[in-house]
Amino acid sequence: MYDVPALLDEPVLLDPLAASVRGAAPRYLRSVKIKLTARCNLRCVMCRYGRGWSPAELDGARMLMALDELAALGCRKVHFSGGEVLVRRDFESLVGRAAAAGMKVTFTSNLTLLDKPRAKALMRHKISSISTSLDGASARVHEAVRRIPGSFRRTLRAMRLLARERARRGRRTRIRVNFVMMRANFRDYPALIELAAEHGATDVVPMPVDTKQDELRLSKRLIREYNEELAPRVRARREAAGMPVDEALIYPFGRASAAIRESADGRYAGGYYRDRPCYAPYLHMFVAWDGKVYLCCMTNGRIEPLGDLARQSAREVFTGAAFQQVRRDMMRARLPACHACDMYTAENKLLHAALGEAAKDAISVEGAGARRLPIVSAG
Repeated sequence: MYDVPALLDEPVLLDPLAASVRGAAPRYLRSVKIKLTARCNLRCVMCRYGRGWSPAELDGARMLMALDELAALGCRKVHFSGGEVLVRRDFESLVGRAAAAGMKVTFTSNLTLLDKPRAKALMRHKISSISTSLDGASARVHEAVRRIPGSFRRTLRAMRLLARERARRGRRTRIRVNFVMMRANFRDYPALIELAAEHGATDVVPMPVDTKQDELRLSKRLIREYNEELAPRVRARREAAGMPVDEALIYPFGRASAAIRESADGRYAGGYYRDRPCYAPYLHMFVAWDGKVYLCCMTNGRIEPLGDLARQSAREVFTGAAFQQVRRDMMRARLPACHACDMYTAENKLLHAALGEAAKDAISVEGAGARRLPIVSAG
């Protein structure tokens, strides 16, 4: 979801959202995430990409048209991800089309394929934010996760290239570092903040690893070690670097005993969705590399697709019967993946409070009669 506080200040947007929660067709698409490719040049221990998998992708011409369709729906933000977005030769043109259509553009890349010409080509466009990944403050730790020698050095070099080009053009593009926290690297968080700031990053975002591999997730004992010994240092380093000091950025696993138990089991939503829905399906959609559309990145490949941009328009999918049915189902029947997601919890709390009776009515109407979401697999 995108810019929920602003949405709450606009009754012209909130009222139609309340109507769509009660069953009307949605009128406003706020944001879209597009996973452009499943190809990747790295082989991360927690990720299914980067192992020679190269499924068919929506061609560039159709993707450009889809961006125009999304803009016509009122989409205000598009986020590009992969796999690795820079393996697509047309990536710069897709970024340019989205920016020219007036959408806020962000993307995630490991940046190892970025050279000076591509940095210049990208920064010609108005890009709001670029996210990259560092999973340690040294090559040894980072490359044990990413499993490609030299990847640490190449990512840092690319960050410097982007920071210089940002300064040269007077851009305000934020460079964000995503830090996937797991047993092997969580102690690097304080040092990583300093390293990232030195290379032009404006923020470091801790991301507890999303995986069924128990040996990668932090145990309750390790979470307590982090909270007691590392979190105070994290706060101090973030303050010194001028980075946000929100509680979730300092204590990503939570602090209460119940939250720690949930996090140790990979349920990073802390139980929030047990009796409350996620409103992302009313404001957001996710597009996979082949054009198949899902609710969000957590449901990609885990439920039946809700549409296909290879043969339907974005409007047909977003307002279509499949999307509408799954919105109704979401009022009570959450997927296991929802409980592992901590991306939109804060936004959902704001929306749930603002929607008030509309939310209560929708939940009570669907109640026990809601059918289960069409799960493909839990993996």
